[in-house]
Amino acid sequence: MTNDMTVGNPTKLVIKFIIPLLIGNIFQQLYSMVDTIIVGKYVGTEALAGVGSTGAINFFILGFAMGMTSGFAVPIAQGFGANDPKRVRHFVAMSGYLTIAVAIILTLISTLGLAPLLRITKTPDDIFEYAYNYMIIILLGLFTNMAYNMTASILRALGDSKTPLYFLIIASFLNIVLDLVFILSFNMGVAGAALATVISQGTSALLCVFYMYKKFEILKMTREDFYYNQKSANLLLSIGCPMAFQYSVIAIGSILLQSAVNSLGTIAVASYTVCCRIEQLAIQPFSTLGIAGTTYTGQNLGAGRFDRIKEGMKKMTIIGIVLALICSAIIYVFNVPLINMFISEGADKMAVTENVQLYLIWACSFFIPLMLLILYRSSIQGMGDTVFPMVASIVELVGRVVVAVGFVKAIGYLAICLACPAAWAGGALIVVPAYFMKIKTLESKMMGKENV
Repeated sequence: MTNDMTVGNPTKLVIKFIIPLLIGNIFQQLYSMVDTIIVGKYVGTEALAGVGSTGAINFFILGFAMGMTSGFAVPIAQGFGANDPKRVRHFVAMSGYLTIAVAIILTLISTLGLAPLLRITKTPDDIFEYAYNYMIIILLGLFTNMAYNMTASILRALGDSKTPLYFLIIASFLNIVLDLVFILSFNMGVAGAALATVISQGTSALLCVFYMYKKFEILKMTREDFYYNQKSANLLLSIGCPMAFQYSVIAIGSILLQSAVNSLGTIAVASYTVCCRIEQLAIQPFSTLGIAGTTYTGQNLGAGRFDRIKEGMKKMTIIGIVLALICSAIIYVFNVPLINMFISEGADKMAVTENVQLYLIWACSFFIPLMLLILYRSSIQGMGDTVFPMVASIVELVGRVVVAVGFVKAIGYLAICLACPAAWAGGALIVVPAYFMKIKTLESKMMGKENV
């Protein structure tokens, strides 16, 4: 069931890996998209804006958790590449311990700080209750999100991108059914949408755990594998924490951007909500390629195959450019039908549509820099380097803040449209050169060892 990426044609391996992963990521986006569509169509524009206003906070907290669990998977991928099953099993057990601890701490802090955070981001009063009711349930169910991301990251570290796909499909359909039941039948509003998401994520996590135990020989855990080792915990945290903080730094920029959006009123918030949902769906190919880059470089670093890392990155860059052009073309052609999925007929529809179209035009124009940022940052992380990805995240933060917060009063919604493109371009200018520096450093170390 595993996929050894240290041998074979890199292009075929990457394509084989990313296709099911891409489908899975798209289904994962259905969690938030279905919530947004049903809330927008059946609860109203204010409820839609309420859910959308939590996007940056959601990313800040859940992104931290996702970064942490993704970091835990790096030593697992390296252990697999080094053909060390005992090391793989030990790090899987340690990842479980740390995930539980982090989930408890994050849940306590985030639920207590939710209301002040909503106030800090200038959530309008008319949508504050919607935003709070949605997010408090999402945060109380934080462990289900972390459990799924941890188990899915472990499977992907071993080269299995298909299994998380199957369970995401099941969870996505369950989410749709529960959305309709909770919102239309039980009249639970945004709370019903949040509860459906938590239950669906918990289901996919349980399915992953059961499958790992039954099907993966390398993950047949014994009592000896579950010992606690502080050195191992430190190693996992040394990779997981910087990746988590990297997501948080990016999210801080998103929170400040959301605050700028909120200052423009409910129409702007509703527009930005639709923008984010469409954008997140459109960029899934890049996120998928980034996950493939982490797994590919992690396994090949463990095997000492730097030549394969360079060859694979060239191929993935070409694949990424093609995907960026295709995604841009789709958004340019089909933006109106996509927008209409989220908003119902009414006086606000034209204003929301115009705002979303303007945002998407600018976003599409910078999809190639975004792809380079995601791919090269993820690949550097797969090689165990957390410094340059963090620097890139800080550059992203500065880009969003300077453009959105600095110019929103002067040029209004256009500043919101320009903020992310500026952040993507700045981040890409950091990680692409950093990748070549990292490869050169690793090769020099290897040559030094051989000479000794």
